[in-house]
Amino acid sequence: MNLKKIKKTLNDDIKTVFKKLDIEYEVFNDNIYSTCPVHEGSDNPRALSYSMSKGIWRCWTRNCEQHHNNDVFGLIQGVLSNKEGKDLEFKDALRWVYQEFGLGTSIQEIEEQVDDFSQMVNMLSCKKKIYQDKSIDIPCKISKASDYFYHRGFKKTTLKHFDVGDCHEKGIMNERAVVPIHNDDGSLVVGMIGRSIKEYRIPKFLIYPTGFDKRWYLYNYHRAAEKAKETKCLFILEGQGDVWRMKEAGVDNAVSVFGKSITTEQEQKISKLCATHLIILTDNDQAGREAKLQIHRQLGRMYRLTFPKIANKDVGDMKVTQIKTEILNSLKGTY
Repeated sequence: MNLKKIKKTLNDDIKTVFKKLDIEYEVFNDNIYSTCPVHEGSDNPRALSYSMSKGIWRCWTRNCEQHHNNDVFGLIQGVLSNKEGKDLEFKDALRWVYQEFGLGTSIQEIEEQVDDFSQMVNMLSCKKKIYQDKSIDIPCKISKASDYFYHRGFKKTTLKHFDVGDCHEKGIMNERAVVPIHNDDGSLVVGMIGRSIKEYRIPKFLIYPTGFDKRWYLYNYHRAAEKAKETKCLFILEGQGDVWRMKEAGVDNAVSVFGKSITTEQEQKISKLCATHLIILTDNDQAGREAKLQIHRQLGRMYRLTFPKIANKDVGDMKVTQIKTEILNSLKGTY
């Protein structure tokens, strides 16, 4: 039986996979929902969704599928890694499948099959990933600077610097504060984030275009690159507002990762800056603390890492004077 057939077998019997992994779930139409069994402390009953027709899954709170493949093997690998308390490999997930679904007649046969498949997967994964930037059509005229974010405490000069404005035209970004996302050299707008400025506009955050793959980008990378190369240091934050506040505090070498985790693709972009020191400022909550541990495991051997403590929920909520005294005072020469 080849990998394609094994995957089809698992997808056709995905409910049994969930049961064997001890995952409590509920089914709505084509999707299976559960708390995310890949990260600790998950309590959202719909944090994870699995599309039975597509055979893919997603963690909507921590993007756990970015650390593992978003197919059934990646889900199994992620769940088993969480249970074991260490990062397991593809072959460990495949071994579990063979044992639980009776695909091998003996331990020796299972190990031989697992070794063969693992070698093939490793060869395929070594192929260089290529991603082509695509410019987008701006869906509406944007006023500069955003009144919405101005009333949230950001300076108009800051919002103009980052081209953040409000859209009041009919269309997908109507009644939203719009944040453009650029490619690595800043020559193209490749995506946009729209934050609703009216309570009735849902969802609260909308990413355009549909299917925008944020794994391949770091927000503000094109502006931060030169200073990061000069200082050999990069500030890494979660949200765009965090980057804006750091700019107001005098920090030009700051990027955000669109969430809690750093993807492999983002890690490659960081390596191009030749920085030796990364300053990690995740949110002051449970998810942020877990993200720090993950980043430490992921990058601790390659970079000097600093994890400043913050008293507020996130950097975007801090005052500039706070950032200077509580964070930057001990980080002279890094920005």
